[in-house]
Amino acid sequence: MKRFAAVALLALIGVTGAIRIAVAQDKEEPLDPRILKYDKGPSKIDVSKYPPDMQKKYALFTKKCAQCHTIARPINCEFALDEEWDRYIHRMMRKAGPSAISADDGKAIFEFLAYDSKTRKKALYDKKMAEAKEQK
Repeated sequence: MKRFAAVALLALIGVTGAIRIAVAQDKEEPLDPRILKYDKGPSKIDVSKYPPDMQKKYALFTKKCAQCHTIARPINCEFALDEEWDRYIHRMMRKAGPSAISADDGKAIFEFLAYDSKTRKKALYDKKMAEAKEQK
């Protein structure tokens, strides 16, 4: 009788877990059209002229971030300022999942994205910096 009760309890736990997963998946909201646009953009950056340490950080960025979303998303998004990248990376670090971004990885990814914004996205970076100065 105890064995039957244990098996029944385990089955109930398994069914409950499956239902929770299904409900969570149903609650996933569709992506914002702006984000979908980013996802459809270029998915690589030519970092051949970047310093060697930035090339290594780019490799880490592509490895970690591609586990949860397209690399095109952060490459093509409108983030350019350090504060924007800092907020975004910390949000990604809090998410559970296969990326498991550690503090050290987060710092390296931030450094790459901040450098890239000041290099490849220089016009956007300069525009946002000017707008920020005007608001002060």
